[in-house]
Amino acid sequence: MKRSLTVIGLLILVLIIVSCVGFTGADNGAVSPPSDAEAAPPVEKKEITISMVGDMTFVKSVDTIMKKNGDGFILGGFGPYMKKSHIVLGNLETSVSKRGKAIENKQYTFRSRPEVMKVLKDNNFAAVSIANNHILDYGMEAYLDTLDNLKKHGLLYAGGGKNKEEADKGVIIEKDGIKVGFLAFSKVIHSVDWYAKKNRPGIVGAYKVQEPSFVKTIKEMRKNCDVLVVSVHWGAEGSDQIRDEEQYIGHSMIDAGADIIMGHHPHVVQGIEIYKEKPIFYSFGNFIFYNFKSPLSNQTMMATVTVDDKGNISKVNIVPGKIINGKPTPMEGVEREKFIKYFNGLNINYYVD
Repeated sequence: MKRSLTVIGLLILVLIIVSCVGFTGADNGAVSPPSDAEAAPPVEKKEITISMVGDMTFVKSVDTIMKKNGDGFILGGFGPYMKKSHIVLGNLETSVSKRGKAIENKQYTFRSRPEVMKVLKDNNFAAVSIANNHILDYGMEAYLDTLDNLKKHGLLYAGGGKNKEEADKGVIIEKDGIKVGFLAFSKVIHSVDWYAKKNRPGIVGAYKVQEPSFVKTIKEMRKNCDVLVVSVHWGAEGSDQIRDEEQYIGHSMIDAGADIIMGHHPHVVQGIEIYKEKPIFYSFGNFIFYNFKSPLSNQTMMATVTVDDKGNISKVNIVPGKIINGKPTPMEGVEREKFIKYFNGLNINYYVD
C-alpha cells in the first residue's frame, strides 16, 4: 500500500494540476520572533527552478510536422511552462548534422536538422544530455557536427565530448547566484567504440562496473556547484517497471553527491523515488518523438524542481502530457486523471494526491 512521503525537515505534498503539479515543501523550523518591538527582517531564501524532460529526436513525423507548421510548433504546448523555469534540461537522442552515414546493422538511426536546435534555445533549454545510444548513429563526422551545432545555438551539453576529459567534465549553469552542475551518463551503448578516450571523441557510461568512475566524477563536480543534476540513459525499453540495477545506480549517484537524477531511455514513463530527500525520476518517457504503436510510449511528463543554494528540494511540479504526431501536449480533464491514477501505481515510496 502506498504511503505519503514525510521526510524529517522536509514535508513534501504532491499535487498534480494542469499548470502546476507537485511536491510542496513546508517550513518545519520556525523561530520565535524577537521580543522587542523591532522584529528581525526575514532572510530571503535563494531558490531557482529546474525543468526536465526525456528523449528528444526530430525525425520522421516530427520533422514532417515541423516543416509543415514551422519549427516552433513542436513546443507550442509545453513551451509556456518551460519559459517560466530558470533552467530546462533534456536528453538529445539524435545526431544533429547534415553529414555522415547511418551505422550499418543498427535498427534505428536518428539524424536531425541542425536548425531545429533553435527551438530548444527559444524555449529556455540551457543544456542537453548527449550520453545515449543514438548520438553517434551517423558516425564520428556527424557526432562532431552535433557538438559544434549545439555550441552554435548557445546550448551546453554533458555526457560526451571531443575527448574523455571533456566528456567527464560536465557543465555548470549559474542562475540567480546558484551554480547548477549537470553531468550525464549512459547505461545503454551501441558499441565500446562509442566511449570517449584520451584522444577519441565519444560519451561516458554508467554501467555498474563503471561505478568507481562515475562516483569519482560526481564527487568532483559536487565540489564546484550548489546543486547537481545527473542525467542517466538506462532502463528496459517498453517497460514501466523500475529494475533493481537502476535503483542501485541511482542510490549510488545520490550517495556520491547528486541532488536530482533525471532518467530516460525506456520510451515510457516510470515512477519517482525519493531517496535521502532527493528525487530520482527513473524515466520521463519520450518527449519530442515520433508516435509509437504502444499508447504508453505516447505519454510523457515534465518535472520542475524548486531547489535552493544548498541543494534542498522544496517542491517538484509535474505536468503530464501526451504526444500527438510528435508534439508533446499537456493533458487535461479525464485523460489527466487517468494518468495520475496510473502514475500512482508506478511510484516507489509516496502517493500522488
